[in-house]
Amino acid sequence: MSAATVHRVFIVGDSLFAESVTELLGHSPAVSIVGVAATVTAALPQLHQCRPDLVIVLSSGADPAEDLGPLLAQVPDLPILRADLSVNDLRLIRSRRVQARVTDLLATIRALPIRR
Repeated sequence: MSAATVHRVFIVGDSLFAESVTELLGHSPAVSIVGVAATVTAALPQLHQCRPDLVIVLSSGADPAEDLGPLLAQVPDLPILRADLSVNDLRLIRSRRVQARVTDLLATIRALPIRR
């Protein structure tokens, strides 16, 4: 990343955790906070207008399928960083569309890492 690179970030969350992360990232010269919403539902109409490079979903114990499913469906090419305070980890989720041909499906499967 060059010194001039600034990533446009949209933050989703309604907790003290979300407020703290927003404040922390707001002071970084590498990040521009382009939007904040309390819920994914509230964020969805804003995402096309804000055009973020990344959405950060900050939660504490919520079901990932509930908060990530609508995001992945509406903006499948947008990376999502999910931080869950209750499990103390970060997950980068990216959606990738695969053509409905068997060869594309097999190529995608072959490209996946083997889990040991």
